[in-house]
Amino acid sequence: MKSTLVVAFFCFITLSFAIPASSQNQPSIIVSTEWLTHHVNDPDLVILHVAGTRRDYLNGHVPGARFLWMGWFAQSNPDMSYELVSLDQLTETVRDLGIEESSTIVVCFPNNWVSAGARMFLTLDYLGLGDRTSFLDGGFEAWKTEGRPVSKENPKIQRTSFSPTVNKNIVVAVNAVKAASRDSRTTVIDARSDRYYQGDPGGMTRGGHIPGAVNIAFSSVVDSTNRFLSHGELKDMFEKAGVASGNKVITYCHIGQQASLLYLVARYLGHEASLYDGSFEDWSSKEELPVEVPETKKNQ
Repeated sequence: MKSTLVVAFFCFITLSFAIPASSQNQPSIIVSTEWLTHHVNDPDLVILHVAGTRRDYLNGHVPGARFLWMGWFAQSNPDMSYELVSLDQLTETVRDLGIEESSTIVVCFPNNWVSAGARMFLTLDYLGLGDRTSFLDGGFEAWKTEGRPVSKENPKIQRTSFSPTVNKNIVVAVNAVKAASRDSRTTVIDARSDRYYQGDPGGMTRGGHIPGAVNIAFSSVVDSTNRFLSHGELKDMFEKAGVASGNKVITYCHIGQQASLLYLVARYLGHEASLYDGSFEDWSSKEELPVEVPETKKNQ
């Protein structure tokens, strides 16, 4: 009997060390409102309410949530729209938000800004916080609809000395996309609506899509309430679009926001993923780069 207990004890210890700490303590990339309700008062939890203005935030948010202005992470510049800001600015913002390397972070978006929220998730992933960051399924609208508590208080935040561990492969430029066309292990996903993939310029220099890219519209991965489709449905969607299991993924859209949602889903499905930040705005402006337009559009 004693020997049996000893064997069982050592099996337990071995199993404990075999399971990474993050898998035991860290929630999924996508978390429910129910999960957040049970953890809203956790001491290491940082809830980020993504908003276009501070007024939007002060009108109501999840209790304890901190205001994250989208412009602190991505801004337009004289050359391109909605680009990643400097590492120094990102680091200062994260410190001001009271985030530490040990924080558990939940990104919450208001209204229908699901892709804007996903862009914030991606940026935190870029800074090395992806394994500690989750995304609230349905966002703040789902939270309110379910009658959960809403606050208008602005919590006091203790500034930190956060130091990023940058993953430069998460945000890529045009050369990485060109290389992907020669790599069967990488799939480029166009996250725009089908009309733009098929050739509608939509304000870009040229219409069409990056040659070889498959199309999964960003709006197709969530339902009418901005809740994600099931893991199985998303996996089937990727496979039907031509994204092979285990392939690396590069996502793009018009300017790099909508594609952030496909980046998040790709990560959720276990793919190594990157965002082409310049997206089709950058690609279409380079006359030396080819664009693909389906024959049906060419002949119209």
